[in-house]
Amino acid sequence: MPRYRSHVALTVWPLAALFALELARIWPALRGAPSYASASPASWLSLVACTVVVVVFVVAYARGWSRLALESPDDAGPYRTLGCVRLQKVAGRVAWAFVVAHLTFQWIMTFRVGPVALSHYELMRSFLSRPLVLGFYVFGLAAVGLYLSQGIAATFRAWGVGTRSESSRWLEVGCTLASAVVMLAAINVLSHFATGRAYWSGSLSTPSLPAGAVEDGSQ
Repeated sequence: MPRYRSHVALTVWPLAALFALELARIWPALRGAPSYASASPASWLSLVACTVVVVVFVVAYARGWSRLALESPDDAGPYRTLGCVRLQKVAGRVAWAFVVAHLTFQWIMTFRVGPVALSHYELMRSFLSRPLVLGFYVFGLAAVGLYLSQGIAATFRAWGVGTRSESSRWLEVGCTLASAVVMLAAINVLSHFATGRAYWSGSLSTPSLPAGAVEDGSQ
């Protein structure tokens, strides 16, 4: 399916790259606020650069779907069924809405306390511990996981792997399991911010910052 390769490249891998980079950026938080601040120093330049990348990738995503021209009403292209195509469209919209919401939160934090990573850490602890916010993040991560699991399987099919019925089924299973492992890693980080416990690393009680650190951007 060579003609579907550009569709997959533009719609799946930009989101996968953004997700992997953000997970790597936040992962040091499992060792506490100082490790997070050291590994992910905040700056206006990095925030602007991230915003530009997200905008470019959203445009690429829209372009990728415009290039998906199915051969017939029964053709699903690189996806397993037409239902998967429809589900992929819905999951993609939710996933990108989640990315934009997370980016907006980064802007709000920076406007509130400035480019101070330690203060960002404390704000994330406070914000993500709210049930509605936590539920939104879990829902967003589920959409990302679904989109990537189907998208990675579509990548293999676009390159001619797993196009037969039986191999296609096993391809879906394998990609779903791989995506689930990555999503569990993300939930692990989210759990640390929401409850103070990262389940894969045991109890990680994070030292609290001195009073007023968030408000004045000190420490």
